[in-house]
Amino acid sequence: MPIRAFLLFSCLLAWFSLPAQDRVDVYPDDRLLWSDVLFHSENGLVREGNHWRGQVLWTLQPGRIYAGYSSSSFDLQFTVRDGQLIQGDSQFSDAILYTLDGNELFIGDSRFALDLVYTLRPDPMRPELLGLYKEDSISYFDRICIFQGIPTPGQLFALLMAQGLL
Repeated sequence: MPIRAFLLFSCLLAWFSLPAQDRVDVYPDDRLLWSDVLFHSENGLVREGNHWRGQVLWTLQPGRIYAGYSSSSFDLQFTVRDGQLIQGDSQFSDAILYTLDGNELFIGDSRFALDLVYTLRPDPMRPELLGLYKEDSISYFDRICIFQGIPTPGQLFALLMAQGLL
């Protein structure tokens, strides 16, 4: 009987922790001080700071990024398809603003080395942390910010736009 109770308790804990894994925090460095959170994404909203009271900059739905706290088609700013950030809901290739290919972010519809803007690198000691680096640098001095949590392509684009990096 105790093993069944333990298994049931473990399953319940896992079930209730699933929504918490949606949160992605952006820190300026790897000290990870709660008071230093620049932006966070949780429950489809990208907010300033670390609290639920922060200003909502973007609303995320699967494949769509809306301005502010809205999901109106009038506020649709970007679409995310196949790792590409597309302006509005366009179907034309000239509306592709950025392309995420693996851990590299390129300008436009390119995967050419000269169009590389940022590289995401996991921390070797803490796999839940991702560092954002300029171009293909591995230097600590070229690191721009730290993501705690693994962002989806939509979250990544929205968090980068919130910081003014895109």
